[in-house]
Amino acid sequence: MTSLDSRDVIRTGGAALFAALLFITPAVAGAAPADDAALRARIEARLQKAHLLERGNVEVEVQGGAAVLSGFTTTVDAQRAAEKAARKETKTVENRLRVVPAEKKTDADLQKAVANTILGDVYYGVFDSVGVGVDDGVVTLVGSVRQPWRKDTLDARVAQLEGVREIKNEIRVQPTSLFDDRLRAQLYRRIYGNEMFVRYANFVNPPIRIVVENGKVTLTGIVNSNVERVVLGSIANGTLAFSVDNQVQIESEIRKEPASKSKSGTIDI
Repeated sequence: MTSLDSRDVIRTGGAALFAALLFITPAVAGAAPADDAALRARIEARLQKAHLLERGNVEVEVQGGAAVLSGFTTTVDAQRAAEKAARKETKTVENRLRVVPAEKKTDADLQKAVANTILGDVYYGVFDSVGVGVDDGVVTLVGSVRQPWRKDTLDARVAQLEGVREIKNEIRVQPTSLFDDRLRAQLYRRIYGNEMFVRYANFVNPPIRIVVENGKVTLTGIVNSNVERVVLGSIANGTLAFSVDNQVQIESEIRKEPASKSKSGTIDI
């Protein structure tokens, strides 16, 4: 008799639990959309606070705690900032934002603007050498920098420019080496201490750039004559360098290039 009573209790308890779940389940299901709506409101508030809604048309959709950003921004910087703002509220963010510049620029004009922006960075030094290519608003950065953070800094500066639709950052970071550091110092003293080039040392942006990677030297930049270019190569070959690649250009030759080069040609800065 006792065993039968226990089964009755179990059945009765199970039925009561099932009935309770029938009432609770709709409440739980209805909570998710409310949470999504609240999350969307918080993300939009952050976008508004960062003035990102004024830099394009950013739309926010949230489902199951995951945010999707769609629409467009006018700069790459705004596109990235929108995603960063959304990630402060949720870790799951899909960035579908397109970059639609407010003003269309030719690739040649944009290339010049990018070059000026990079040269305007006070930390862009004589041991850094970056090349810029532009094709239909897509900017490609190549070359190398001495410090890892400079790669990110230059990328961020370019991202703020109007007209840039996308950035492909292919800049290399030069390896760390005491031998390379000594070689850099030796090259700098011999080049910018030479009477032929000493006047360049006082330029805000010295035109001759010295890249050292694992004992291998690459010279880039611009000089006035072929004589200067030859002397530069001779100086570099007279150091402890394992090899020397003299890519320095002559200013008069560069002026002739735009007529024959395609719009996506890369220029060294």
